[in-house]
Amino acid sequence: MMGILEGKYIIASGPVIIEDGKLLVNKDDKDDFYKIPGGSVQENTEDLEEACRKKVKEEINGEIEIIKPLHPKILWENPQTKEKMTIILTSYLAKLKNENEIKPTGSTVEIKWLDLDKIDEWKNKVSPYTQFLIEKGDIV
Repeated sequence: MMGILEGKYIIASGPVIIEDGKLLVNKDDKDDFYKIPGGSVQENTEDLEEACRKKVKEEINGEIEIIKPLHPKILWENPQTKEKMTIILTSYLAKLKNENEIKPTGSTVEIKWLDLDKIDEWKNKVSPYTQFLIEKGDIV
């Protein structure tokens, strides 16, 4: 019987930040769509919330306060390469504590606030996981 995480796997964590009816997203140099900030959890990290805080700091210089966990998602192949692997995506509703200090850092090339009133115009231009969170009602 195969173990659940046999072979290659990625665990990712990031925050859903909504301020004044707008969702904070960013774009990096790898993908052509917007996504919530966050990324792969490093080995020996025990706390997904801590990983979430660390990733948002690395990607947009953000300081956050975590409010609650949102729906996780499991992928069984890499969406880009179609390679068979396990990808576990986790996110947390969070409050941004330093809005005036955020800026693209690391591989981030752009930060954008998407208006939730116009969600139908942009929901197909964001990552599949962000679309999943919209469908689950975590982003409203």
